[in-house]
Amino acid sequence: MRLFKGNNKITLLFAASFVAAMSVPKLSEGKEIVTEDNDLQHDSNDKRSCPSYGCPLLPKDMYFDETTQKALKAIRMSTSQAPPYDDGDKEIDIDSKQALELLKNVGGQDQATLTLIGYKGGDLKEQINQDRAFVISPFYIQRPYDNDVDGGSDSSSPSDQAIHRLMGVFDGHAKLGELVSEYTVTTLPKLLSQKLKNILAETSVDESQSEIQKALIETFVEVDKTAPAEKSGGCTASVVLQIGKYAWVANAGDSRSFIATFKKSTSEVNIVYITREDKPDLPEERRRVEAAGGKVYIPPADRIRMGASSRVLYVDPSTGGTSGLAMSRSIGDWAAGERGVIPHPTVDVVDIAKLIEGSQECSAPDTEDSDDSCESDIEVFAVSATDGLLDFMKVEDIAKTVADSLYVDDGPHPLSACETLITTAASAWWQAKNGQYRDDIAIAVSKLSLTTLER
Repeated sequence: MRLFKGNNKITLLFAASFVAAMSVPKLSEGKEIVTEDNDLQHDSNDKRSCPSYGCPLLPKDMYFDETTQKALKAIRMSTSQAPPYDDGDKEIDIDSKQALELLKNVGGQDQATLTLIGYKGGDLKEQINQDRAFVISPFYIQRPYDNDVDGGSDSSSPSDQAIHRLMGVFDGHAKLGELVSEYTVTTLPKLLSQKLKNILAETSVDESQSEIQKALIETFVEVDKTAPAEKSGGCTASVVLQIGKYAWVANAGDSRSFIATFKKSTSEVNIVYITREDKPDLPEERRRVEAAGGKVYIPPADRIRMGASSRVLYVDPSTGGTSGLAMSRSIGDWAAGERGVIPHPTVDVVDIAKLIEGSQECSAPDTEDSDDSCESDIEVFAVSATDGLLDFMKVEDIAKTVADSLYVDDGPHPLSACETLITTAASAWWQAKNGQYRDDIAIAVSKLSLTTLER
């Protein structure tokens, strides 16, 4: 099993990790930071404890969850070249194999997800992580009447032979936003699985592209209608759904997902698709908001250069005061919804097979009885991340770090790559805000392989 090995290309990022570790506020002895437990905790060896749509990988806090911090350090220390800093004063009493077992529900060789709680001021023990994420691979297409895990054994369904994956991030915001993001991360996969089963029961994936796009939109809208957002709160939703050779990307809000390729012969990384940030100042978004009676606030140019965002103004039902939502689409945020904010995601589809088409290299058969051996030079992967990461990291740097972890022999383990990206962004937040504020951060990464999944 490939673990993180020494790699000079990421030394500077680990140096940034050291700065971040020194910058993140530590808790007083005996106190723990408050985080929300995820209802989807599971044992991947016991399918009965998993939802019917599959066993999700769920993020752990890389710094304030002591078990996760220890396991991540053990993975890094198992390398031929240790990181250039000591990231804790506790002795590591586990080896890399034990560490990977501890984190098996967080990430592996092909997928990973990780998070870091932010700091919004006040008492540390009152901080709440509003970000959520998941990677579900395989993602089972569920019969509406089936309460068990559906492994796709019904040969009558054209979708049974397809590879199913679902990943995404959900950034809660405003008071009680964590309730909306938690509800979304647990409800969206179930609803989507049911809709896809109905669609694919009679038709092939190729014939159902527009119906699948419609199902994603309907799922976002239904989650919005039933979300616990009566008083306050909302969340972004950015997901990647793979069915066979196609990947649908659905986005509502200012979290983002992208699909990228890695060329094995040259190590070249290219971002082939990235979602937009749904900002109120986009011309078509502004027209819709204002047509619904909303008002879009656009900051002065000097404040925009400092990172200020356009906002949809609305009356906060909790305080009675005017608030501003820094996005034109989201789940929840019902008060802003009365002013033109909608849950409907933008949805696009990417043909994975076309991305790798023409890159296959074939060798002659060794004997007359053997077949030609063909191997593609292109690999495809996806990343979803909240703005806590994206505000201070270039997507090209994120893509390169993730690609190295997934495909380069001496690259980091995917969990180490996520840890590095998060701590680099955390350091930048702390320096930019003088330690007064840091957003929650969440990331999910996955290969989009066309190889048959084990079921």
